[in-house]
Order: sequence, then C-alpha cells, then structure tokens
Amino acid sequence: QGTYLIDVREKDEVAQGMIPTAVNIPLSDFIESIRLPADKFHELHGFTKPRHDQEIVFYCRSGKRSATASDAAKDNGFTNVKNYSGSWLDWVKKTQENDYNL
Repeated sequence: QGTYLIDVREKDEVAQGMIPTAVNIPLSDFIESIRLPADKFHELHGFTKPRHDQEIVFYCRSGKRSATASDAAKDNGFTNVKNYSGSWLDWVKKTQENDYNL
C-alpha cells in the first residue's frame, strides 16, 4: 500500500469535505488508535493500520492538530511521517485557484 493521507479533524469538520483518498481518524481518537494492534485498528476504522515504515501524511484544518498527530506517530515508532502544514485550508485554496485557471 502507498502513502496514507490521514485527516485528523473531527467528524463534524469532515462533513465539509475531505481531500480525495484521505481517511479520517479524529485527533481525539488518534493517539489511542495508533497504539492498537493491527486487527483492532482495522475493526475500529475499517482500513489497514499503516506499517511503521509506511509514508503517512497528516492534515487537519490549518496544520496544528496534524502536527500533534505527526509527533504522536513518531513517538509511537512510525518513521516516515509528514505534516501537511497548510492542511485543509491550503488544499481548498489551491483547488479553487486551479478551478479558476482552467
């Protein structure tokens, strides 16, 4: 499996939309979830737990919570972790700019 794009916004925020291919684990659940065994993780979230060496990119609304999730992942042995610092607001802005430039 390739890169995991994990949206750590809460469910009510995700209702506004998500970056395509992203999966959602709210930050309020993330730290506990990342420590779960793979089978329990899958049971809870409906997708396979990332491998410790797999690329994971976190995002939230503006970058703060995704930085927290990135740090938590690193603290739990994940080695290929990135934070999309612009997060959802940046992605929406860039998407809208691209729509206008078509």
